[in-house]
Amino acid sequence: MPERSNPEWLAHLRSAGPEQQEAIEDLRRALERAALFYIRRRAPGLKGAATDELESLAQDAAQEATLQVLDKLDSFRGESRFLTWASAIAVGRAMTALRRRLWQDVSLDRMPNGWQEPADIAISANGWEHPDLAAERQEMWDVIRDVVARELTQRQRDVLNQLVLNGANAEEVAERLGTSPGALYKMTHDARRKLKAGLLKRGFSTDEILDAFAAAG
Repeated sequence: MPERSNPEWLAHLRSAGPEQQEAIEDLRRALERAALFYIRRRAPGLKGAATDELESLAQDAAQEATLQVLDKLDSFRGESRFLTWASAIAVGRAMTALRRRLWQDVSLDRMPNGWQEPADIAISANGWEHPDLAAERQEMWDVIRDVVARELTQRQRDVLNQLVLNGANAEEVAERLGTSPGALYKMTHDARRKLKAGLLKRGFSTDEILDAFAAAG
C-alpha cells in the first residue's frame, strides 16, 4: 500500500476513477487489519470461533467502517494520522460485531453488568494512553453511571446494558425478555431520553461525550 499524507488520503478518496478506487481498497485493507488485530486480541472470549469466522467478522467490520469513513471525511480534523483516525472507527465496528458474537454465548440471567465496568473496558476506544483524555473520559463515565443508577429503572438499565454496552441484537433481547420489538423500542427510547436529560442536568451534552470517546488522542 503506498504511503499517503493526510491531504493525499482526503484528495484521493474524494477523487474519481481508478485513483479513488485504489485509495478505497487500500483503506479497506488497512481497516480490515486493524479490526482483525482487535478481534484476535479478544478471541479467547469466543467459544469455538474458527479462524475463518474471526476473519469474516473483521471483513464485515472493515466494510462498514470504510463506508462510515467515506461518509465522515468532512469531520476529519487532521489532529492525528488519517489511518489512525479511520482505524479507530474500524475498531469500534469490530467491537460491536464481537460483542454481538460473544452475547450469543451468554444467558440473559448471567449478562455482565457493563455499568459496573471501568470506563476503558465498558467503552472501547483508542486514546486511553493519553492521561488528559483518559481523565476526561473517566469523569464522563462516572457521570453516566450516576445517571443510570439514579434515574433509570432496573429494566431500563438492563436493556441499555444489553443493547448498548454488549451490542446484543434487539430482536433477540425482546424475545428473551418476553416482550414485543415495539415495546422494547419504547423502553429503549425512554431510557435514552432520561439518560440524555440526566446528563444535561449535570452539564454534559451527548455530543460532547461522543466526541470525547471517539477521539484517538
